Amino acid sequence: MIEMKRPTLIKSLLDSWQLTYSTSGAKALIPYWIVISILVGASVAYFLPSSFWDGEKLDVTVSAISGLLTFNGIILALCWSAFAKVYEIIGAGSFCAHLRKHNLLNHYLLFVGYCHSTQILAIALSAFALVSLWLPFEVWFVKTTIALAVASCVYALRQGVATSSVMQDLIWQKSEFDEHLALSNSSNVKSVS
Repeated sequence: MIEMKRPTLIKSLLDSWQLTYSTSGAKALIPYWIVISILVGASVAYFLPSSFWDGEKLDVTVSAISGLLTFNGIILALCWSAFAKVYEIIGAGSFCAHLRKHNLLNHYLLFVGYCHSTQILAIALSAFALVSLWLPFEVWFVKTTIALAVASCVYALRQGVATSSVMQDLIWQKSEFDEHLALSNSSNVKSVS
């Protein structure tokens, strides 16, 4: 019987981690980019001058966080073309069937969904950091929200680059698949005649 329902998020994550572990080892499961992103965000928040936080130059602070929010929106908009191409490639007839047969289709769907989620999170955290500037929060809380906004922006940028790489890899793999399919079809035609 054909499974008509897509696997749950948890099952997809576990399958993806298992595939990563079996192909690349345990070292590939360490979230280096998340740690690097958090360190960058914390460093930015730590080294910003106190005038950034005390409210005296609120226009500069608002401009900086608005720029971060805009940048996150641009990253998401640019990645949509890569998302669309990935969906187009993995959803293409016989290649889609091939990916599903080899339990790879869901990994690509999970990857695109994960990248999209990280970019939406970056936009949400940047928007919250912007709003938190006008609300009566303590300075440590505003610093934390800005650190998280910067960290999520760095990570979303990394995921955007990864999406572009996956798109290029899929284009290559699809061309190889199509070539192999054409060769096997031509050999079948010769054997019939």
